[in-house]
Amino acid sequence: MEKNVDVLSILLGILAIFIIVRIVKAASRTVDEEQKKSAVPPKEIRLGMVPAEVEAALGVPETMVDLGEKVLYKYKNMTVEFRDAKVTDVR
Repeated sequence: MEKNVDVLSILLGILAIFIIVRIVKAASRTVDEEQKKSAVPPKEIRLGMVPAEVEAALGVPETMVDLGEKVLYKYKNMTVEFRDAKVTDVR
């Protein structure tokens, strides 16, 4: 009788672990799906964009440098170069 109780206890323990793992996986899937739904699309800068388009994507630059034939918009992690009011380079 005691062996049956031990086997039953082990089986119940395994079943409990299985149920917990399933619950955690389901919760993880739900979180991943919510993050995908609320993800902000990446900011995109393309050659030929005008300053207003760049500002709409990245915001107002920290520094603007006017060098005559070219203008630089300096952001925290990049510099956008304009010639004739169009993006010609991003560094």
